[in-house]
Amino acid sequence: MALTVLAAASVLLLAGCTEKPQTPPATSSGPSSTAALPYADAPRVGNPMPASVIQRDPCEVLTPTQISSLFQRQPEVQPAQDTGIARDCRWADISRGSSIGIQMLYAARHGLSQFYANKQRYKLWEPLEPVQGYPVVAYGGNDTRQTLGDCSVLVGVADNAVFEVDVNVVDSKVGTVDPCTDARMVADLAVTTLKSGA
Repeated sequence: MALTVLAAASVLLLAGCTEKPQTPPATSSGPSSTAALPYADAPRVGNPMPASVIQRDPCEVLTPTQISSLFQRQPEVQPAQDTGIARDCRWADISRGSSIGIQMLYAARHGLSQFYANKQRYKLWEPLEPVQGYPVVAYGGNDTRQTLGDCSVLVGVADNAVFEVDVNVVDSKVGTVDPCTDARMVADLAVTTLKSGA
C-alpha cells in the first residue's frame, strides 16, 4: 500500500480547472424517505458510518501524514469553503501543478442513490472497486481523464451520505495514467481517517 501511495504522489496535479456537475436534487427522482434508500440500482452500504460524518471539516479528512505521503513537497491548503452543496477543501503544490480536493456533500441527502438516478447526465460514469467495503464511482460532466488528467470519485459512506475526491495528474502524466486510480487511492485514505474519527 505504501509503495502504491508513493507512486501516486508522482502523478497528482492541480484540480479545480474542470467543470463539475451539480449535485442532482434528491427530489428529482426516487423516493423522498430515507427509509427507501438505496434506489436506482445504487449499491447498499453494508457497514455505514453515521451520516453526520459528512459534517466533518473537509480539511481534516486527510491527516498531515497522509497529505505528506501524497505530495513531494508541502502543499498549500485552500481553507474550507461552502459551495452551497458541499464543504470543500483543496491541497495544491503550485510549483508542480498537483492538487487534491475533498468535498463533503451535505446536500446529497440520498447519498449515491440520487447520483445513480441521474447517471445519464454524466459523460463519465464508472463504478470502481469499493474502498474498505464502501462503494465508489468515478463520474463527471465530461470524461477528461486523458485530455486534462482529472477524475472525481464519489464514495458512499452510508445510504444517505456521500463525499467526493477530486484529483488531477501532473502535466507530464496526462494521457499516460488513469487519474481515477489516484482518486480512489485518496478516497481510501479519507475513509481510514473518517473511520478512525481522527
